[in-house]
Amino acid sequence: MSVLLNALYEIGKLWIEKEDLDKINVLLDASKLAKRTKSVLVVELKEDKGNLEYAGVVERDYDSDDNPKYLYRGGSSRGTDITPSCLITELDKTLPNKFFKWFSNHESEDDFFKQINACLIENQDIITKDIGEKFELVSEKVNVLLTIGFISIDGDLKFIGDYEAFRNVLISSATIKYYKKGSNKVKGDGVCFLCDEQKEVYGLVSNSIGFSFSTPDKPGNVPGLLVKDQWKQLPICGDCALYLEAGKKFVEKYLSFSEFGLTYYVIPNFLVNPRQGFDEIYKYLSREDEYLTYRADLVSREDKLAGIVDKLGNILEFKFLFYQSSNNAFDILAYVESVLPSWMREIYDNQLSISRLEFFNEENMKKVLGKDKEGDFVTISNLSNKFATVTNYNWYLSFLRDFFSSYSRTYYLGIVTDVMSEKKLDYGFLLTHFMNKIRENWRQGYGISVPVLKSFALILFFNNLDLLKGEKIMKINLEDSEELKSDSSIIDDFLDAPDKKAVFLLGDLTRKLTYKQYKELGSSPFINKLWGLSLDKNKIIKLYPMVFSKLREYDSAYPVLEENISANLMHAENNWKLSRDEISYYFVLGYTLAYAVNDKKEKDKENGEGE
Repeated sequence: MSVLLNALYEIGKLWIEKEDLDKINVLLDASKLAKRTKSVLVVELKEDKGNLEYAGVVERDYDSDDNPKYLYRGGSSRGTDITPSCLITELDKTLPNKFFKWFSNHESEDDFFKQINACLIENQDIITKDIGEKFELVSEKVNVLLTIGFISIDGDLKFIGDYEAFRNVLISSATIKYYKKGSNKVKGDGVCFLCDEQKEVYGLVSNSIGFSFSTPDKPGNVPGLLVKDQWKQLPICGDCALYLEAGKKFVEKYLSFSEFGLTYYVIPNFLVNPRQGFDEIYKYLSREDEYLTYRADLVSREDKLAGIVDKLGNILEFKFLFYQSSNNAFDILAYVESVLPSWMREIYDNQLSISRLEFFNEENMKKVLGKDKEGDFVTISNLSNKFATVTNYNWYLSFLRDFFSSYSRTYYLGIVTDVMSEKKLDYGFLLTHFMNKIRENWRQGYGISVPVLKSFALILFFNNLDLLKGEKIMKINLEDSEELKSDSSIIDDFLDAPDKKAVFLLGDLTRKLTYKQYKELGSSPFINKLWGLSLDKNKIIKLYPMVFSKLREYDSAYPVLEENISANLMHAENNWKLSRDEISYYFVLGYTLAYAVNDKKEKDKENGEGE
């Protein structure tokens, strides 16, 4: 992960130079406020002849431009934050443990702090009451910031960021974590890993900003078995530590994503001319961020990333860092070292092209899912999704999550990282999990059409990216959406063996039977004879005459379809290669697509017979 640190260092350095950021701006936890903070409660103290008097509590609208005034930076979940500015969680805990306690902890460090603490202690009850009343009136009680302000003699309102004493506390407390753990000071004189200069270097920088590559409190991970020598393993100087912090904050602000159970950073690494590349990406991101801010219908941030890919081409690569965080814990779950924009473009283009296939258009959705459905399959999927916006650029993540939500996140994340890394996926493994979900829906009486369609879209997607191991289906022309293969042509390519054709067509015929039953009886009792969709060769051979016979009871026949099934069963008899899950899957695919995929020859010959 040394390349990751170098990429963050480069981004941070370029960003600081671009916006002329000072140390204070870098050290603030602005991203925690920007996400959901709407209101700020200010405890106001009035300066009067060298004394401080309590003046009341006021509510202000949050404005990110005021961040340097508030000096917010989080601390330990069990202690105070770095400064007295804190986010209100539970009032009865935040006030004594975060706000008031900060001043009692720091009063010995500065006379001004001591004076503030004395005023707060004297008025603690009324301050607590006033904050409670104001908090009750706040319309959105999530991420409300509590801070303190000072009314000068001339009536100006100042905040803690206007006072050097508070600024010094922020700088000192925020940087001490670069080298201090417990009673150990992990620092020394050496060559910085990032700038290659000889100076004082620290050993806990990567850990302190959330990238834990080693565990300094475990002696076996430290050179010479001594904690104090940890700095020799990854030495980083104070200046470069600041650049790393800035790099992470840039990514948090512009290139952090949370959707479909995944949270991740996309970290650009410039391959040529970093300054020019950063200027381009900064211009695009800052403009797009403003665009996203003021749109009522926010587009997916994946759309933003797709825009970067189009804009910058292969002058950079991306690093994907998947993580989970809670309170102040930051755990890296997976890391993809190098993803070229050209590969991301393929991922986006394939999703777009597959979503435009006839299988998934509105006309077929009405046939498969019901006449009341409006929009194509992606649109319909978005309406029912609770986790994030489903678009033509990210639907594979949404669909994939549906099949792995009840399993360990490891499977889901593993497939996503394999896709990003261009690694092969086991076709049989995917089908097993697809069928597990489909069978679960079947057992519980839910429809199977949606999971079947989602799984089929995923198979087409993985196949077209040439990512399937153990199976090769087809290659859809992506050059011109007007020249995409037809449904029938894709199915022909998909069913490249007699056993596959036989099972698929039997699924189609079975659906025709259950449809007949439903029209006649108001129910489809034959579905109880399908072994819970756990099918094998022997069950398929048994099932065909059962379906054939039952159709005759309803005076129905599909001669061409029935003849095709018989012929393919005969050809497959001595060359049957499908597993149980494969057989089951091809069957449900035929069962689901029976109304969407129509053989014109069949329709012509039957002259409207059947459905």
